[in-house]
Amino acid sequence: MPAGDFRYAFWTGSQHANPNGVTHGGALFSFADHITGHTIVHTQHRMCATLKFKVNYVAAAALNSLVEGQVEIMHTTRTLAFVRVQLSHGGQILMSADGTCKLFARFGSRLAGTPASTSAIPDDMLPVAPVGYLPFPDQGGFPRLCGPVHYRRLEDGSFINGFQSRLVHDNSNGVVHGGVLFTFADDIIGRAASGISRRYATTVSMNVEYISSGPLDTWIEGTTEVTNMDGGFAFIRSRIFTNDQLILTADGVCRLLGPYSKVKPETAA
Repeated sequence: MPAGDFRYAFWTGSQHANPNGVTHGGALFSFADHITGHTIVHTQHRMCATLKFKVNYVAAAALNSLVEGQVEIMHTTRTLAFVRVQLSHGGQILMSADGTCKLFARFGSRLAGTPASTSAIPDDMLPVAPVGYLPFPDQGGFPRLCGPVHYRRLEDGSFINGFQSRLVHDNSNGVVHGGVLFTFADDIIGRAASGISRRYATTVSMNVEYISSGPLDTWIEGTTEVTNMDGGFAFIRSRIFTNDQLILTADGVCRLLGPYSKVKPETAA
């Protein structure tokens, strides 16, 4: 490994689980997004923000395993950095991603001595959802940590999803971490694929674009649209927003697996 490069790792645990008992794709992306920022800050000496990522999932990451990550900065301009990230376990590639980040002021020149804003909601207090929303009953550890995620059926029969952002979601700059927003989009895309196909689904790729930052202490909502479905895959688009402010757009591809047999949640009143 060239001098000055970084190698990163984390142990997966129950808090990173998806409903199927493996590491949630959002947890892997959150790790990739986090180490991307660290690499840019400590090699380019600039603050940065993620603009977009194209993510491909190659293999599932088991719980209680060591996931390693490496970031390569492919190219930089005056205001942008183009990166490639690879996550692996024991030599097995788990995920690859290509991202674009916006570069800001030199590290430390803007935030030195300025504490990040904090949430008024304690970490250990689960928020109350707006009237009409119900929590999904089978969320898994990581979506519950990043949410919990709720749903509400609309008059036309479609669904809208939401979660309350809080201090535990802070990216250390006083806004919601991009990995939390990605996890929310990934979760509702997978649920849309399963709900329509009545089959289990797993994400194989995601393209995300960050339009604006997600504020803390705010109810954030998301919708999904199935753009195409065949016998083996579902192609789904998601929009994440708060009030009239678009935060993130995502296009996901889910592989459809065996018949879906879980109990259907009650319909929200």
